[in-house]
Amino acid sequence: MDILSRIFYIIVIYFISIFARLVFRVRVSGVENIPTSGGVIVAANHVSFLDIPLLAYSLIRHANFIAKKELCTIPVLGTLLRLLGAIPIDREKPDRSALREITKKLNSGNVVVIYPEGTRSLNGKLQAGKPGVGFIVRLSGKKVVPAAIIGTDKAMPSGSWFLRPYPVTIRFGKPLDFSEWKEDVKITKVIMDNIAGLLDSK
Repeated sequence: MDILSRIFYIIVIYFISIFARLVFRVRVSGVENIPTSGGVIVAANHVSFLDIPLLAYSLIRHANFIAKKELCTIPVLGTLLRLLGAIPIDREKPDRSALREITKKLNSGNVVVIYPEGTRSLNGKLQAGKPGVGFIVRLSGKKVVPAAIIGTDKAMPSGSWFLRPYPVTIRFGKPLDFSEWKEDVKITKVIMDNIAGLLDSK
């Protein structure tokens, strides 16, 4: 990330932090599970457009987010996503350029955030993860930190662009090591099971 991008990122996170604290009263736990250096994947559930900015706010490091390319064309939101380091991906076909960019970011020691469900859950419930997530994890050889985002579907419901003052909780689990695993489907399932466990935590 160049100096100009770093400045933009800091400014964006600053304004997000105001909404996070005052409007959504975001509570974060398990942030100590995120390695302070080196490439790592954060895998989270996805229920609202708010997931990306609030998760960026909760992380202790700069992160690159994988986002469907359509989001990056939306005025304001698209600009915000690019400032937050979004990596556009085409969900309709294998996107080799996105895969190369993800691998590049991870090998450069960055955090990459993935939403294994592939899209927002419209009912707030955790959906099945995509096998492609397991492929990315296996190919990169990086550890995965599972994350649960709770309350953003109430703060900004699907189909609405209006924000509601609703408390949001973000939990990070222990890093998962899949360096010896060979099956993408099993990797994805274990990741989703860990996310589900964080969602059910009291």
